[in-house]
Amino acid sequence: MSDSNVTNSAIPTEFSTEIYGALSDVENIIYFKWTIENDYMEFMAPVENCDYDLLQSVSPASSAFFKGDIIHPDDREIFETFFDQMFWMQDTKNDHKLFITKARLRGKGGNGYLWVEFRLMLYFNDLGPVVAFGCICNINVKQLWQLELQHSAEHDVLTGFYNKTATQHHIDEYLSTLTATDIPPAFLIIDADGFKAINDAFGHLFGDGVLTDMGHEIRGIFRQKDIVGRIGGDEFVVLFREMPSLDVLDKRCTELLKNLDRTYESNNVSLPFSISVGVALYPEHGTSYTELFKRADRALYESKSLGKNRYSIYHSSLIGRSFSVESERDPQHAEDMRQKAFQDNMLEFILNLLYETQNPEVTVQVCLEMFGKQYNLDRVCVNRFNRSSNKYSVAFEWISPNGISLNSETIVKQYPFFVDRYCNIVESNYHPSPYGVTSICENAFQKFKEDAEALEKIKLGSFAHCQFSHSGELLGSIGFESIHPREWEQDILTKISIFSVLLGNILLDRKSDTVAEKMNRHLQNILDHMQEFIYVVDKNSYEPIFFNNTIRQTLITSSSAQTCYKRFHNLDEPCKDCPVKRLSKDGNEYIDVKINNWGVETPARAYNIHWEDEMDKNLALIIQSSF
Repeated sequence: MSDSNVTNSAIPTEFSTEIYGALSDVENIIYFKWTIENDYMEFMAPVENCDYDLLQSVSPASSAFFKGDIIHPDDREIFETFFDQMFWMQDTKNDHKLFITKARLRGKGGNGYLWVEFRLMLYFNDLGPVVAFGCICNINVKQLWQLELQHSAEHDVLTGFYNKTATQHHIDEYLSTLTATDIPPAFLIIDADGFKAINDAFGHLFGDGVLTDMGHEIRGIFRQKDIVGRIGGDEFVVLFREMPSLDVLDKRCTELLKNLDRTYESNNVSLPFSISVGVALYPEHGTSYTELFKRADRALYESKSLGKNRYSIYHSSLIGRSFSVESERDPQHAEDMRQKAFQDNMLEFILNLLYETQNPEVTVQVCLEMFGKQYNLDRVCVNRFNRSSNKYSVAFEWISPNGISLNSETIVKQYPFFVDRYCNIVESNYHPSPYGVTSICENAFQKFKEDAEALEKIKLGSFAHCQFSHSGELLGSIGFESIHPREWEQDILTKISIFSVLLGNILLDRKSDTVAEKMNRHLQNILDHMQEFIYVVDKNSYEPIFFNNTIRQTLITSSSAQTCYKRFHNLDEPCKDCPVKRLSKDGNEYIDVKINNWGVETPARAYNIHWEDEMDKNLALIIQSSF
């Protein structure tokens, strides 16, 4: 096919100046040569075709870039460092070196600044740099997208402040750069007074509005360069960078307290609102986020105890003496007093607390906090053991500011595999010890290297768990955990052993169970003591709902997320003669078979069953003769 109106043109067969030019246009790349001796930069293509506000040649080039306004003001320091590296570069092995940096370059026609990447091949001799060849690449869309992703990952949606993880990261990063000559910062924890009552009375949307307003006031008091984060529901952290003086700190805190001392009204209900502030000073009170947080948190307790709506600066006398609302002349802190009483005589403290509260659950929760703070733990938990499912579930939990809750829906839904691996690690490590049946590991990262990712996600560096029981029946376990490897001293293991006995015999004794629960437990007790292999499985998923002690003693490992054929027999598919798939949905038939799954052919019986707490599932009971 031909067309006399079509003009034939030569098709290039190799790279040429025209090809390079065409590719540069497509990629938004502009090339330049920079002669260092006379500081003269010349662009290779007409600059009127590019997106940047540049002249065809620039002299002196270095001054134009890092002293003028061609580069965004916030990026000039980066660019100046970039130039310093170039001019001081000497390499005895090579005569050239590639430099790459990112900055914002002024756009043409008042279009603001665009993100670009500078790539520069610098040639030098013994005396220094001689000439450079480079290019400017437009990365504006890519960079803005990456910054948006980073912003979303680091910031709290409600207030726009850094979230908990990002707050600690940015504060630690800033603190690591400080020198002895720098003006030191102050660390503040700002906590709302009366927020829960407002949230409960007026609803969550109203509560979100209160927190947003609280964040707005905090941002208005502190400078843009100060690091502000929301680390909890109504708890904020501020690193007051380069704090000029205590007088300025007092002025800022006083103004913030005044601005947030208010009353909220809705539907003829009026509730007060205020804030309390705890302050720690760098470096005398700490040189890291964790150290400063601990001191500021103790100062916050002082503010709360003295009547709230005030700020307190940490001082060493807070260790060993405390503060109460009643006496400002002779202050004594209820928190420290309780902690000391717990440390001096744990058993007496627990029994007195149980007598005063008449509430075992409150007593357990308070004790977990006492343990956590006394031994500098990151997570303390009490887990209930469900004999129907052979699983542990979190009943009580205390978390440090650095710890992570395994009872939150977010963790359970996002990382179910990691939670399951955590359970398997702890459960597979139980063995009898002088302190009871314990699962102890001083360095989980080293001992369970194959589960490093799971340990990292759930922040488990070391643990000490102890089972508790009543009349020989396993009820659950108590666990001490740290995000870092640590030694578990005899004192800690003795305390966890004593507390496990209290949990099983006093605090969490199951005497208050309902009649139905007792009858079901009685049935389980009978099945548990039978010599046959007895188990109840979900007919759809083949997940074991219950298995008796005869099977439990034969299992080497235990993982709650496995099927019966995988868990019991290490098979990848149901047993060849499995009777479960032969049962009807809910009929009363009785199936008698022989199964070869324990290495020996044994008689077995199966039928449908309804099981307490699993009434909505189609379940089968299998009784298999032992050998």
